[in-house]
Amino acid sequence: MTRKAYAIPFTLLCALALSAPAYAGQDTKPHRGNMDKGMMGMGKAHPAPHHSVSHGKKKSHLFTPHWSKTLSDEQKLAVDKMHLVLARDMAVLKAQKELLQKELNVLTAMDNADKNAIYAKIDTLMTINAKIMRHRYDHILEMRDILTPEQRISYDMGILKRSGAK
Repeated sequence: MTRKAYAIPFTLLCALALSAPAYAGQDTKPHRGNMDKGMMGMGKAHPAPHHSVSHGKKKSHLFTPHWSKTLSDEQKLAVDKMHLVLARDMAVLKAQKELLQKELNVLTAMDNADKNAIYAKIDTLMTINAKIMRHRYDHILEMRDILTPEQRISYDMGILKRSGAK
């Protein structure tokens, strides 16, 4: 073959080799390590799927302003104190729940698993879940107590929109 005959296939091969990396990762989501770093190492280019996405829902509460934007300084301090107490109580309960769930998984994965032991662990786990729910709903009631009737309108609308306590 002549020199010209090698030039065309060689040019095509080089073009393919240079363009292949550009097309290689088009269908995959970017890895967090490759994104611009924002607060606490999280990427700031793409928000989490549950943040800043309205999914066609209205963000406002009809005509009343959002309750958190109308808090007085005393109310803000009271809310912070209540959140601190709730966080302390929930930290222990959530750790217990996580441990019980892992113990339940171990019991279930054993050879000749004991159903009675599994059921007892489930009952204990449900007791912890009930305590967590009581703390959450007690907190909601405490929050309602410090709000004015106008603020309660917005707060209650938020409660009714969600499927459960956060």
